[in-house]
This record gives sequence, C-alpha cells and structure tokens, in this order.
Amino acid sequence: MPTNKTPQEKYEEELKQEEHDHLHKPTAAAMTNHILANIHTMHVKLHQYHWYVKGPHFFALHEKFEELYDENEEWFDKLAEVLLANGHKPISTTEKYLKYSSLKEDGADKYLSAERMVENLVDDYRVTRDLTTHTINMAGEAGQFVLEDTLIGYKDAIDKNIWMLQAFLGKETHEGDPAFETDEDDE
Repeated sequence: MPTNKTPQEKYEEELKQEEHDHLHKPTAAAMTNHILANIHTMHVKLHQYHWYVKGPHFFALHEKFEELYDENEEWFDKLAEVLLANGHKPISTTEKYLKYSSLKEDGADKYLSAERMVENLVDDYRVTRDLTTHTINMAGEAGQFVLEDTLIGYKDAIDKNIWMLQAFLGKETHEGDPAFETDEDDE
C-alpha cells in the first residue's frame, strides 16, 4: 500500500527509530552504522595519506594506501547493502558519519612521517576491529546471520591489514595492541 508521507516525514520517522535503536537497546544494525561511520572516516584519511605521503617509502605506500581505500569502499558498500536488504537504514550523511565515528581525522596529518601515518592506520583499524567484533556477537545473538557473516569477512580483512601494516613497521601483529596485552601479574 503506497504511503503519502513526504520525504521529510519519512526521514523524521527514521530519526526517531535511530534514536531508539541507539539509546534504549543498541542493535547490531545500529552498531553497523558506527562501523560505516568509521569506514567513512578511514576513506578520508586513506586518501589524505595517499596524496601526501613522502619519503623513501613513497612508491610502496602511495600504492598501498590506494589499495586500502579501494578495499575500504567495497566494505562500505557491502555493509550498507546488507543493512538495506534486511530492512535497516544505513546512515548516509556526513553529519551522521561525524556523529557516529569513533575515529578522528586531522588536517595536519598530511605532514606526518610515512611511519606515523601507518601507525595511525593501525590504531584506527584496531578500534574498528574491536567495534566489529562486538557487533558480530550482537548480530549472532539476534540471529542476523547474513550480517554476522559479512562482518566476520570484514573483520578478517581488518586483521590482515593490521598484520601487513605492523610488518611494514617491523612489529609483530599484536605488538602494542591493548586488546592483546596481558597483565604481568596474571602470569
């Protein structure tokens, strides 16, 4: 049955549902919107680093950053489409990306050393990995198996990128990762 609601009325309903999904009992779909916001922030950062990287690693990192932002865009689209296919609304405005992203960007980052750019990306991937892991669990508990499976694939891609970027820095995969640090008193 067709609806006679205006686009503004439809959007206001969406905002009410979004507020409910975030404030009362966050859902896997709501948390996936936070992941989409992080992916959007990564899009900006990866392009900035791609354009501004300097130094002896320019050629390798210029190419790698492009590879990463292309991969990033594929996941951005894939996750949003899974939400849509399951009746959810992926966020789609810069205002919402800024509101829900747990990553930060800085215009001054274009002047960072190549190594510091890579370290920043590792940190961002780790934050997003942890959020994704939490969302995978939520999706599984809610029986949203397609979303869960897609998020597992995304997390696998993040884990690979962390490993590769850490290797570039001459570090072990989990070195410096708070999620994998152990308390010496516990040993």
